[in-house]
Amino acid sequence: MARVRDNLVTDNLDIECEIDGIPFSFITGLSYNHVVDAARTVKIRIGGMEPVTNLRIGSEITLKAGRGETTHNLDFKGVVTQIMPSFAESEIVAVDYVTHLQTSEIVNYKEQDLLGKDLYYLAADACNYKGIDTSELLEGSGIKATKDMGLAGFQTRRRFIKKCFDYLTPVVKSNDYSEVVALQWRYAIRRNNVMDFWLEDHKNFKSEPVLTITETNNTLIGPGVVSNINSTQMVNSATYLSSVNSNVFVTVSDEDSIEKHGIKGKLVLNTSERLDRLEELAYINVLLHKTPTVTYRITMNNAEYITLGDYIKINIESFGKDILLPVVQVNHVITDRVESTIVVGTPELSITEYISSSLE
Repeated sequence: MARVRDNLVTDNLDIECEIDGIPFSFITGLSYNHVVDAARTVKIRIGGMEPVTNLRIGSEITLKAGRGETTHNLDFKGVVTQIMPSFAESEIVAVDYVTHLQTSEIVNYKEQDLLGKDLYYLAADACNYKGIDTSELLEGSGIKATKDMGLAGFQTRRRFIKKCFDYLTPVVKSNDYSEVVALQWRYAIRRNNVMDFWLEDHKNFKSEPVLTITETNNTLIGPGVVSNINSTQMVNSATYLSSVNSNVFVTVSDEDSIEKHGIKGKLVLNTSERLDRLEELAYINVLLHKTPTVTYRITMNNAEYITLGDYIKINIESFGKDILLPVVQVNHVITDRVESTIVVGTPELSITEYISSSLE
């Protein structure tokens, strides 16, 4: 069946939509919002009320969007989660299939099925659910599941995946970096229904940006580039205490960070009774969080090609030179033009996470 096409951006950006297999027109605007390690949300605006009267919560939606006939990162598959009819302009909200992981049936993950296996493949297996394509998850991490990670138990698939990614933090020392670094694996469905895992590796000298932002960049609009530097996620002194034996604990500190930024201590309970294991975990925590949280929010035109995991270089005198950071959030708003807000750096804490960290 031929799909109905709406040209929203001077015939350059094509939008094709099907809901429950039926071509769907009347689209007046789209907005995509996506954060690393989370589902992508799409809002669709429609002229009038009649087009949405037969929709239902849970309707399957397929969107193809891009310039020309090529596969595009805006291509989306998901389910309708909210319908807001209005005589003037209605709105539909849909989320991608990561939502199925969040609301999955409870799974009993057993230690004997987990210990010694690669966390990457354990998470990939948990993602293989309700139409999520995991065929490209073949890389592996080399990080094995251990008892002290607390992976076992009754939980949703999303909860289990989060636990795996909390420990998917390899430590790397090589000539490709200026110092020893702890890296972070991320996950998301960045196009259609295909699950991606990728390693945030922006500190690698070999990493290249998809875009460099300078003071003369003519695609910047509105506020342009806004930076935010804060200490909300900093840890430069981590104490790991065995929850089994309170006499077993270790503290790892970064003296350079403490001297520069002040002490930012954190206590973490872990089931391990091995001092070397507690020290390893504390060391990784400090490596990941010893510097202030830095984010740049970039507002610009025609940046719909930028997606999570891309690298952007900030080269503005007042902010710093040659700062390469990963994209951790994108918001693309498509009407008669394309306006994007790109967040690079460290993902911002949710309100719940911020309150939780403040109480620790």
